[in-house]
Amino acid sequence: MEALLAEMPPPPAELPWDERLTRLATAIRATAGRHPAVFPLLLQRAAQTEQARGVRDIVCAALREAGLGQEQAERAERLMSTAVLGYAAGEAAGRFARHPQSVRDEDFACLLRGIRTLVEGEA
Repeated sequence: MEALLAEMPPPPAELPWDERLTRLATAIRATAGRHPAVFPLLLQRAAQTEQARGVRDIVCAALREAGLGQEQAERAERLMSTAVLGYAAGEAAGRFARHPQSVRDEDFACLLRGIRTLVEGEA
């Protein structure tokens, strides 16, 4: 897990919250594509290590910046992480292989827009 998470560099803190989350989600998707056999481990293990907690903390900080309270941010992080990790794992495993890359890219963009809309609605 540490090696997978190390491939996801933290986005620059000066970026707006939604851009930081988009960059992290895109990095997660790319990591899944490079390591499809082991990537599902991220869905099977709790964020226990410093590296894993660091990624989670970056997401929670961005969500608090978006206007969510601490508890709301933690819940949103759990739900968002599950959605993004699940999409990335499914794509890497070939679940969407019958669709062209452009469709998969738009699906992922739609997922991220949905997440942004939900966060803004909760703030």
